[in-house]
Amino acid sequence: MGWALGGLAGLLVGLVAGFLLARRGGQVGLMASLLDRRLDGMSKELDRRLVDLDRHLYHSLDTVQLTQAQATDVAADVRERVAVVSGIAQQVLEQARDLGKLEDLLRPPQARGAFGEVLLEHLLAQGLPEGCWRTQHTFRSGARVDAVLLLDSALVPVDSKFPLEAFARMAAAEQGDPARGLHRRAFVRDARRHVDAIADKYIRPDEGTFDFALCYLPSEAVYYEFLREEPAGESAFRHALERRVFPVSPGTFYAYLLSVGVGLRGLRVEANARRVLDALSSLRGDLDRFSSDFEVVGKHLGNARTRWEEAARRLDRFGDKLTEVSDRAGEVEDASTGADGELERADEPEDSPDSVAATPLSVALPPAGEHTGEPLRGTG
Repeated sequence: MGWALGGLAGLLVGLVAGFLLARRGGQVGLMASLLDRRLDGMSKELDRRLVDLDRHLYHSLDTVQLTQAQATDVAADVRERVAVVSGIAQQVLEQARDLGKLEDLLRPPQARGAFGEVLLEHLLAQGLPEGCWRTQHTFRSGARVDAVLLLDSALVPVDSKFPLEAFARMAAAEQGDPARGLHRRAFVRDARRHVDAIADKYIRPDEGTFDFALCYLPSEAVYYEFLREEPAGESAFRHALERRVFPVSPGTFYAYLLSVGVGLRGLRVEANARRVLDALSSLRGDLDRFSSDFEVVGKHLGNARTRWEEAARRLDRFGDKLTEVSDRAGEVEDASTGADGELERADEPEDSPDSVAATPLSVALPPAGEHTGEPLRGTG
């Protein structure tokens, strides 16, 4: 709007200047026409600018409306996300309450033992090939271990029922609290008793086990306390090594299972390779027997070919002889035909004109010793 007011001010200034020039020059009519044209042009320019201004105003209004619509959508999206976050927070709170209930459920020793067995079974299923472990193995004494690893030559017992009452009291006590040391000693004492029970009940080489067993601890914190010596000499780990009971945490036990699984898979590969080698040896024997039979068949075929070639040569010689005999038979027949003619001429009367040229009978006969196969024709 500022530039429109400026245009109007310029128009007024032009009018004043036009009147002044008209007074000075005395050409009022000419100046009036010039002023009319000028006013007309300025009016058109003003109209055009007003149209542009309206267009810009409409575009600006559309932009503002679009921005408001986008802001409304963003606000709705934010409200939806806030509602989702509120729902997730509510679920987290509910799960926290459920975990609290689970903790309450796991307070009894039997429930904790069952939960440890479930975790142990999952680790065994993930770390070992199928068929290389089983749960609830029973010994002849009636003792039942939570799981055994089925290695190539023996069993490895694994116990997962570790006493946690003293550890829970120790973890609840503050650092520097004298009661914490007492709970620590109780924890070491319970751990040693548990190790002795595992060694006495589950290490049975006479029933196919190795001379050691595994004590599965349900958490890394318990494993740390099991290994730590405080005070000096109060170590459950040393006592466990003396009794051939090795403690394992979820992380170390899984690593142990992976290494054992690799070894078991290697043994299976070796067994499969041995079976493949045995099958190849059997195929080698079959191939040798086939080669021997093939050579015998080849010899028979070679002998048959030799006999066939000999028979072919004999047949050729027989054909040649047959052809020769046929040729001789033809010569004898021709000779016999000629001799018959001479004999007929010899039977003619002496006064016959042809009797002078007659050939004696002995000249027309074939040589002695040859038989023509046809009877000689006599004169009478």
